[in-house]
Amino acid sequence: MKWTYDPSVDALMITLLPGKRSKRAEELRPGLICDYDDAGHPISIELLEASSHLPLKNLESLPLPGVMLTLSEASRLAGLDAATLRQQIHNKRLRATKRRREWWVEPSALQEYLDSRAPQGRRNGRKNSARRPVTIELVQTPSPSRQYSRASSAPGLRTPDRAGQASRKSPKDSARAKARR
Repeated sequence: MKWTYDPSVDALMITLLPGKRSKRAEELRPGLICDYDDAGHPISIELLEASSHLPLKNLESLPLPGVMLTLSEASRLAGLDAATLRQQIHNKRLRATKRRREWWVEPSALQEYLDSRAPQGRRNGRKNSARRPVTIELVQTPSPSRQYSRASSAPGLRTPDRAGQASRKSPKDSARAKARR
C-alpha cells in the first residue's frame, strides 16, 4: 500500500495494489473516487479536498507523487507518435499507468524504453560506429503551466526551436534549404 499527497490539487491517493491497471473509476461519494481492475478489485482510492478531512500536518509528511507525463507530452518529448507509445504500453515494453481515460508515463520509464529501442534505418557502414543515445531532460518552468523541453544529441530528432515549438531538423533538410537559396 502506498500513500501520496499532492498539495497542488489537495488530493490524497491511497494505492492498494501498485502496478495494476485501472479498468474503471467510480465516484463512491462526492470527492471520493475508487479505481478498479479487470476483476473488479479496488486498486486505489483518491480523496479530493483532503485537507478538509485530515490534518494538514499529517498530509504534508506524506511523499509527493512523482513527475508523470501524459501520453501526448511523452510523445512530444520522444519525437514519436502517441499511437506508437500506446501500442508499446499494450505490448508491455513501456511502463505506464492509466488514470481514468488518460495514460501517464514516468520520465524514467520513457527513457528506459528509448534506450531499449533497436536502431532504425540503414546501417552507417563504419565498422565501429556507435549509436548516439537519446536523452530526455525535463526542465520545469516557474510558470503555472507545465512546459518541458528535451535536449538530444541524436541528429534528426525533434528539438525545441527559438519559439518553443518542436521542429524537425535533419541533414537532408538543411541541404535542401541551401540548394533553394
